[in-house]
Amino acid sequence: MIAVGWLSESGGAAAQSIVLWILLVAAVGLTFWECRERGYRPRTVVWWLTFVAITHVVGYIILRFFVRPPSRT
Repeated sequence: MIAVGWLSESGGAAAQSIVLWILLVAAVGLTFWECRERGYRPRTVVWWLTFVAITHVVGYIILRFFVRPPSRT
């Protein structure tokens, strides 16, 4: 959390966006690794990868609406 806060302060939205993309790729990569170790069929692996990617993106969108910076008045 400290690293994300530091990046968002110094680099702005671009650095924060890079961190979020890295986290998404890491989550999908770990899902692929786990599916490969369990020996799932390719169709099942694709289903899990799609499920993880979609839930992370939808979760990000929902959190963007609920966690907003305080309005400057």
